[in-house]
Amino acid sequence: MNTHSVPVTTMDAQLRERAERVIPNGMWGHQRASSLPQGYPQYFASGKDACVTDVDGNSYIDFMCAWGPIILGHRNPLVDAAALSQIELGDSLNGPTAHAVELAELLVATIPHADWALFQKNGTDATTSCVTIARGTTKRRKVLVAKGAYHGAAPWCTPSLVGVTAEDRVHLIHYVYNDVESLTAAAREAGDDLAAILVSAFKHDLAIPQESPTKEFAQAARALCDAAGAALILDDVRGGFRIDLGGSWRGTGIEPDMAAYSKAIANGYALAAVTGSDRFREAARQAYMTGSFWYGGASMAAAVATIKELRRIDGPALMKMRANAFAAALTRRPPDTGSTCFKPARRSCRWCSSPATAMPRLARVFARRR
Repeated sequence: MNTHSVPVTTMDAQLRERAERVIPNGMWGHQRASSLPQGYPQYFASGKDACVTDVDGNSYIDFMCAWGPIILGHRNPLVDAAALSQIELGDSLNGPTAHAVELAELLVATIPHADWALFQKNGTDATTSCVTIARGTTKRRKVLVAKGAYHGAAPWCTPSLVGVTAEDRVHLIHYVYNDVESLTAAAREAGDDLAAILVSAFKHDLAIPQESPTKEFAQAARALCDAAGAALILDDVRGGFRIDLGGSWRGTGIEPDMAAYSKAIANGYALAAVTGSDRFREAARQAYMTGSFWYGGASMAAAVATIKELRRIDGPALMKMRANAFAAALTRRPPDTGSTCFKPARRSCRWCSSPATAMPRLARVFARRR
C-alpha cells in the first residue's frame, strides 16, 4: 500500500490504507492519492470560517476554499440556517420547492444577460447543459473550446482520455485563449456548423500563469457568435460570484448568451445553474436534462442566502480588497523563513500567528470587520 511514508499511526494513513482496498486508487475526483506530497492530508474532519481540520486534528488555512465552493467561510451561519430550515422539512421531494423559483428570480435580477435559469448539481452538468441548449437552438454541431481549458468531466470535455472515444469530441474545435487570430481561424473552420463558442471566465489552465480575458478577445468572441448566429457560452463555474456578481466577463463589456455556474453559488452546498437569454429559452424548455437530486431544496435555499449576502457586502469588491492586501503582505515577508503553506499546525492555525511568517500582518488585515 502506498502511504507516502506517512506514519501508519496517523488516522489519515489508516484511512488511506483502508481506501486502497475498496476505492480504485484510494481516491477519486479532483486529486489522486499518489499525487499528494508527503505530509499533505487526504482526509478532513471539519471546517470553520477560513480553516479546515484534518482527521488527525491538524488545522490549516483553506486557501483552496474546498476546491472553490466556500466563498463566505465554512459553516457560515446564515447559509447553514437557510439550508437547515429546508432539511427539517425534507430535501429530496417529488418536485422542486419554492426556493427554486426564488433563486431563479434572484439570478435573473442579478445577472444582466439572464432571462431564465435552470438548476443542476455540479459544473459538468451546467456546461454540458449549455452545449446541449446551444445545439438545440442552432441545429448545429461544432463547439469552439480553448486549448487546455477545463470544462468538466463528461466525455466531451474531460482532460482524461480513458474511456473516451474520438466520436465524443469530433465536433470540438480548439483555439488559443486570448488569441483573436486563433479564435477567428477556429470559427472559420466550423463554417456554417458553428453552434457555440465556449469561453472560460479567465484562463486558468493547470500549472501556468492565469490570464484575464482581454477586451479585444471578448469582443471578437461576441462578434463571431453574432455573425454566425451561434451561442456565446461563459463557463463561470470557477469565477462566478467571485469576480462580479453579474458575471465574470462584465469587466470586458461583453455579455454571453448563456453561462454555467456552480462552486461558490451555494457556499459549499451541491448546486449548479445555467442562465440564458430568451433566444435559448425554447431549447432549454424542450431538452431532456435531469438528475435524481436536481430538485433538492436545501442547496437552493443556501444559494439564495449566499447570493443575498454577497450582494449585501459587495462580495467581489471585498474579496479584491483583501486579496490585494494579502498579496502586498506576502511581498513584504522576511526572506528564507522556511515556512510551507501545507505544513500542519497541530490543533490550531498557528502558522497565522508565528513571527516567522508574514501571517501576523495578514491576521490584522483579515480581522477588520465589514
